[in-house]
Amino acid sequence: MNGVVVRDPFPGNIIPANRFSPIARQWLQFLPSPTSSGPLNNYLVPVPVPDTLVADSNYYFLRFDSYAGQRDHLSVTLWHQRSPAKFNSELPHEIANETYSDPQNSWVNRANWDHTFSPNVLNHMTFGYLNRNEGYGSVNADAVGSLPKIAGVAGSNVPPQITFSDGFAQWGNNAGVNVGNITTRPTYVLNDLLTFIKGSHTIKTGFEYRNPGGNLHTNGNQAGSFAFGRGATGIVGQNSGSPIASFLLGAVDNGTVAFRTSPNTYVRQAAYIVHAGDTWRMNHKLTVNYGLRWDVFTPSKEKYDRFSFFDPNGANPGAAGRAGRLAFAGDSYGAASYGADYPEKIYWKAFQPRLGATYAVNPKTLVRAGWGIFYNKAFYPGWGGGIAQDGFNSNVTFNSTLGGVQPAFLLDNGFPQNFQQPPFIRSDYRNGQDLTYRPLNANDRARSQQWNLTVDREIANNFMVSLAYVGSRGTHLTSLNEPLNVLDPKYLALGSQLYEEFQPGQTSLHGVSVPYAGWREQMTGCAPSLAQALLPFPQYCSSLQGINELAGKSMYNSLQAKAEKRFSGGTYLLISYTLAKLKTSGSDTVQSGASAWGGANGVISPYEKDRNYSLATDDVTHVLSAAMVYELPFGRNKKWLSSGVGATVLGGWQVSTLVRYSSSIPFFFRSSFCNVPSQFRAGCIPALKAGANPFLQDLGSFDPAKGPLLDKNAFEPISAFNFYYGTGDRVTNIRGFGYKNQDLSLIKNTKLGGRINLQLRIEAFNLWNWHVFQAQGNQNYGLSAFNTDLASPDFGKWNGTVSDPRNVQVAARIEF
Repeated sequence: MNGVVVRDPFPGNIIPANRFSPIARQWLQFLPSPTSSGPLNNYLVPVPVPDTLVADSNYYFLRFDSYAGQRDHLSVTLWHQRSPAKFNSELPHEIANETYSDPQNSWVNRANWDHTFSPNVLNHMTFGYLNRNEGYGSVNADAVGSLPKIAGVAGSNVPPQITFSDGFAQWGNNAGVNVGNITTRPTYVLNDLLTFIKGSHTIKTGFEYRNPGGNLHTNGNQAGSFAFGRGATGIVGQNSGSPIASFLLGAVDNGTVAFRTSPNTYVRQAAYIVHAGDTWRMNHKLTVNYGLRWDVFTPSKEKYDRFSFFDPNGANPGAAGRAGRLAFAGDSYGAASYGADYPEKIYWKAFQPRLGATYAVNPKTLVRAGWGIFYNKAFYPGWGGGIAQDGFNSNVTFNSTLGGVQPAFLLDNGFPQNFQQPPFIRSDYRNGQDLTYRPLNANDRARSQQWNLTVDREIANNFMVSLAYVGSRGTHLTSLNEPLNVLDPKYLALGSQLYEEFQPGQTSLHGVSVPYAGWREQMTGCAPSLAQALLPFPQYCSSLQGINELAGKSMYNSLQAKAEKRFSGGTYLLISYTLAKLKTSGSDTVQSGASAWGGANGVISPYEKDRNYSLATDDVTHVLSAAMVYELPFGRNKKWLSSGVGATVLGGWQVSTLVRYSSSIPFFFRSSFCNVPSQFRAGCIPALKAGANPFLQDLGSFDPAKGPLLDKNAFEPISAFNFYYGTGDRVTNIRGFGYKNQDLSLIKNTKLGGRINLQLRIEAFNLWNWHVFQAQGNQNYGLSAFNTDLASPDFGKWNGTVSDPRNVQVAARIEF
């Protein structure tokens, strides 16, 4: 009504039984009975399911050594790991979502050759081979006959995958059958290092060649993946609807099915490295190290050119010639060919100088300094090595429209068939869908400048102190900051008009012209909305986020102090302290695609990319640690009870402890209610109100039973996030609880004669059973110790995550 979707709720807010999808009903019979109340986390698994991929593995190791004359030494090592199949599940077998993993084995082999040319010239050559062989499949593949088969999918080799928003458990998965999902990763490395000593110079020079590869075989998602969200049973602009209700109606929010003509991918890459360095002992006080490394990493390619990608400059024949097309690697595809094996330009300027110096001011004072430039390797995330095969294969997707209100399709009607199946080698094939984008400069590679200045001082006999400044500046870091296909925030002023869709034959909408003739009909992967029409590349539904985008930067500064004391009798003490700060705009666990996470994880609009530069999610200001080893003064060669029964019983004991304290990591806040069209690629980030205190309880006396730690009212209200995404910091300087821990171990060594020694160990981890409300090392959104989603009714509450409890273990071993 007047451009706004109006809906009447079901009577009593209950879906009539006759409206239930017959297909949906078939899944419900396999749901286990809840073990607790509430819609989420209400089922306790009867038997814990191990999540260790290599549990019960067998390991094999062989080594061969041989000397050929006085100058040559040859050695070969063979290492092999083999794991049994894993097919455990938490949910009942028919709806289990785990993967069946078989085969699971690895090879790591190496051959070395050392050749001595002369007493001062030595050459070391190494050849290495590594391969990982993995196979994955749906653990419930044998239940395919017990569950419904969705019409119109590519095949029914396994049950379909059903997913829900709002944290409800997934049913099934899209892995397929394991025998058709085997991946191997053969990698070969050859390096050579020549060491030459002449006078006060020790010169090392060498080269390295790497040939990493991947052979992927895939049959997953043929039965389809079907997601259900709130939209089909909710109202746009209101925090309403239920994914479970949408499922009961069979109203699919989005569905994807894989259709393939090329189920195999052969990824290839190469690296060439040369380096030279010299350690020059200029005099008895000063030693200088200097060197240079140069390397080239080629972009990944597909061995047989079965590879396609986004070409931002090529004319799209199906979009009235506008820029942006699907291009195919090599020269074998006619007008659709790209003319090269990959889109990137090889970066040839990766020169990496290093300089270091050590100066002995006097016998007790040493000054060390270093500086260098370091490049990262060209790595493509994911098992596919950055290789897409659109045109050869197709992941056909249908999405909901009208802001999620209009479902993509009804499950009972089957997967829509208004699309062509592969193969199709056309530059306009992905119009109305999405595609892989590898930026032309993505081979420039991330790099950092690193520097340090350290002063070491001997205060007394066996008592050393050290003070250091360590810094690093990263540039061209991998990031998710600058996708190409994004709307300018100025269009937010259009409000709900952005969701309105072009109708058949309509050439303009609210003064905006249709991008080109036939555009509306092409938009099968997303709605032909006003927001979509305003995009720079309206023919594509994705943000065109570049793989290996290099738009990030970072800065790290730290002051590091250390005191080390060795006492007589085997006692040792080490205390260290670090004061540090890390800011970054490179990709991390927070900077995920907003459209993929419903805005919960959030990104900053590329039009406001300076907001990305913030504290790192794992920034820790203070770290203090201490380690001590103490040998009891009893037993052989000790002060007391050096012989007899007392020496046997009380001798050989060693006590060691490790204490660590670190200040807290920063919080970051999001709102999962975020009525901002996905074309803006911006998540809702609430700002703290001026002068407001975000805490409802004091950190020093927090009690989860007394309610939330964080105050929702201290932030921008949820109702603000309608065509507005907030002004909050990507990562704030609001911090939670610090971390503290102490470990203790008791070790008893008893000589049994000859070289045989019996060692008994008693080790206590988290000795005092301290409970810290901090998911240390887990800074992913939703994995912190507190709910920081402003739209959640549990905002600010402790989610149960806490540091590991005290753990005591006893072990014995015989050494000989």
